[in-house]
Amino acid sequence: MDFVKSLIENKLLLVGNFVLTSGKMSPYYLDLRRLSNYYDIFSEVVNKAIDKIKGLEFDMVIGIATGGVPFASFIACRMGKPLGYIRMEKKSYGTGKALEADVEGKKILLVDDVATTGGSLQKAIEAIESEGGKVVASLVIVDRLEGAEKRLAEKGVKLYSVYKITEILEYLLNSNLISEADKNNIREYLVKNIE
Repeated sequence: MDFVKSLIENKLLLVGNFVLTSGKMSPYYLDLRRLSNYYDIFSEVVNKAIDKIKGLEFDMVIGIATGGVPFASFIACRMGKPLGYIRMEKKSYGTGKALEADVEGKKILLVDDVATTGGSLQKAIEAIESEGGKVVASLVIVDRLEGAEKRLAEKGVKLYSVYKITEILEYLLNSNLISEADKNNIREYLVKNIE
């Protein structure tokens, strides 16, 4: 899969020991913040994402800073929709806003790069709702399949993903791109953590 090769070659998929935003330890890390540096592969991801959400009705795209903002920007631009973004923490200066968009009365597509447990997405949904917006769906590049889909479903929000982590790791585990020890660590992690 060209996407996985590109992730490895450009050090966007790292193997080792990493602490995730959720606080969990993981034997791999997806660092997709720089994916937009590689136009060909990023453009392909955006095209696949747009195919996934065809027919979805929404008024505005909101990206979660920082990883979701480039992805949200491309989606909004290609689909001719307004764009905003949300920080996970409010600024301590200026207006002190976390949400940089007028969402009142609007249907929102919430966009991020990676979903793990869904905590960041849930916080963003709650912030958007508190400003009068309605998140109709969420879109990520990769769903790590560790609870985000279920968590968002409980809020009435469907999670779309361009890739499931199992597709990416299956390719990696059947390649010679990583060591046997790393493959075993990843297999063990998947058994314990994938829903």
